[in-house]
Amino acid sequence: MEFDVEELEGLKRKINITIPEEVVSKRVDAAYKVLNRQAKIPGFRPGKIPQKVLEKQVPMQSLGDMFQELMQEYYEEALHKSGLRPTGQPEIDHAGMQNVKKDEPLKFAVILDIKPELKVKDYRGLKFNKKEAVVKDEDIEETLVKVLSHQGSVEEMPADHAVEDGDILTVDFDGTMGGEELENGSAKDFELRVGEKKMLPGFEDQLIGHTQDEDFEIKVVLPADWNQKLRRVSFPIPGAPEEKQEDDRATFKIKIKKIRKLYLPELTDEIAQREGCDTVEELRRAIKIDLQNHKDQEEELKIKEDIFNILVKDAETPPPDSLIERELKFMIEGMKYQIAQSGMKLEDSGFEPEKATKEWREKAIFNTTGYMMLEAVAAAENIHVTQQDMEGEYELLAKQTKQKVEDIQKRIMSNPDSLSQTTTKIVGQKAMNFIYSNCEFKFYKEGEAPEKEAES
Repeated sequence: MEFDVEELEGLKRKINITIPEEVVSKRVDAAYKVLNRQAKIPGFRPGKIPQKVLEKQVPMQSLGDMFQELMQEYYEEALHKSGLRPTGQPEIDHAGMQNVKKDEPLKFAVILDIKPELKVKDYRGLKFNKKEAVVKDEDIEETLVKVLSHQGSVEEMPADHAVEDGDILTVDFDGTMGGEELENGSAKDFELRVGEKKMLPGFEDQLIGHTQDEDFEIKVVLPADWNQKLRRVSFPIPGAPEEKQEDDRATFKIKIKKIRKLYLPELTDEIAQREGCDTVEELRRAIKIDLQNHKDQEEELKIKEDIFNILVKDAETPPPDSLIERELKFMIEGMKYQIAQSGMKLEDSGFEPEKATKEWREKAIFNTTGYMMLEAVAAAENIHVTQQDMEGEYELLAKQTKQKVEDIQKRIMSNPDSLSQTTTKIVGQKAMNFIYSNCEFKFYKEGEAPEKEAES
């Protein structure tokens, strides 16, 4: 075969490919033989139609599938011989198909983005401070209260009852900031339990002491990332949080409509057995282990975020446009999915995909840069995606989306972008786990000041 590679702007390349005349002729004849057995033309028996007659009825330009397969074969061979590593789907110039002839070579061109040659420096032996996971007795007791709450009884309180910690409230609230309605900041007949800390920090504390049917306002500081609508769907390695800006303070108008008090039963072996343990002590030990694991996972995730940031900072080559666009598409589709899962219509959500595409571009560049660096680590350490990895991912996604495993597998395998995104995710996870397992940690206990940040 004949081909040459042109260097275009940045990481774009153009491969000019020529398929020899004899190959084109042989493939065309074979395609018409298959068509001859299938075609029905008056005056001719199936399989006995002269090819010239058939060519008039079905011109060569109509043999699209055959030519597509032929071009794909030669494109893949050109990739193999050139050593180019593409990102995403290539753009194929089909102009040569307009005047294709059986007795002439077929020329076509492919434009693609290639993966840059990256070298990741010093990713082994990174040094970090790591907080030891210490579970206190009060942590265990707090969890036990949650366990007992499932077995407790609820009593509605009189209208003059002042809210106390642990009370269950039914409230209406409307949130504003700077006089503007706060997105997703209003609700009717919303149920919460004071002290569970499921609301914004400070929200529940300010309800204490108020009574039923009372109208009042509270003010809370919104978290730094409150207006970052995107939450990545099941991607394992988030980037750094945005730099902290001046606090956003929101005002909530509150009306308490109902107050109920939860009375907890005595903790007994019988209740422990309902939770899968034989005794109360065994239940306490199980809770302690679970809390310990949770704290360990939180600390691990924090350090992995730091590792991701280091990789991005050390990257010397920006990602190609095709990867950035694919990441943006994934982010947008992920947000649409979350909106759909919430039961809200896209048009009612306030989410604007076109606006998000512009606003999230820098984040997409950041994410993609990190993914590329992780892939470079994976290549250096001979880390690959196995069939077992893929099967585990199908099962995870099926569980998260409540779909059948086979449906998830079929959808991913039939979509090149989805397949590429999935393998990128798995490789990223495995490479990140490798880096983390080779870190050096200086441990400190919760409540202690860590040593000066370890140099990485």
